[in-house]
Amino acid sequence: MSPAPETDPSQPSGLPQALGAYLIWGFLPLYLMLMSSIPPFEFVGWRIIWTLPLCLVIVAARRQFPEIIAALRDPRALIMLLASAVLIGINWFVYIWAIIEGNVYATSLGYYLNPLLNVLLGTMLLGERLSKWQWVAVAIAAGAVALLAMGALTTLWISRCIAMSFGLYGSVR
Repeated sequence: MSPAPETDPSQPSGLPQALGAYLIWGFLPLYLMLMSSIPPFEFVGWRIIWTLPLCLVIVAARRQFPEIIAALRDPRALIMLLASAVLIGINWFVYIWAIIEGNVYATSLGYYLNPLLNVLLGTMLLGERLSKWQWVAVAIAAGAVALLAMGALTTLWISRCIAMSFGLYGSVR
């Protein structure tokens, strides 16, 4: 067995940010349930509108406007950006709608399906090769997710839509 790689103490850990992100993600369904009077399409629209100024501030602080201009002049980049925007928009709309409708289990199942779909997309689109033991791990995870799916057959379309839109979004990005 090889020794564990040494960590560089001068490199900051991303653990606090990861924990914060998962904490926010965990409480998001509760927030969305409180916002159930807002239509999901409008909620996604407001999220887009309020994200734009924040992103522009970040781009300005990092002095990345030349990269933005270059992307806007590249037709292929524009198509990929449009595709990823549509896919994440679908993902967020379905997620918010499902939470508001009380289908939290279906949304969770969608995000359990997503890593399995990512493995599939990685092998099919990117030529990733998994070892025998990695395939065993994928099979165990797939079996567990299949057991969970048995309890959500009527809302499985929500789970599949969330997994597909997020998985394809990741592939396009």
